[in-house]
Amino acid sequence: MTISINNKQKNIQDTISLENLLESIDISPKGIAIALNNMVISKKDWKVTFLKEKDQVTIIQATQGG
Repeated sequence: MTISINNKQKNIQDTISLENLLESIDISPKGIAIALNNMVISKKDWKVTFLKEKDQVTIIQATQGG
């Protein structure tokens, strides 16, 4: 199925959770926030939140600044 990750189309396997998505694209969950279809998903729900065709995922990585 096709989803959008940070406005880039990506083909992924069917029935994948947000947690598994991060693993599949080699992104560490530390310091990450995820929005699914413009709704922030709590980290505790990543394992039980499954993606569907045409979902829009936004991954935001915290950075240090000064």
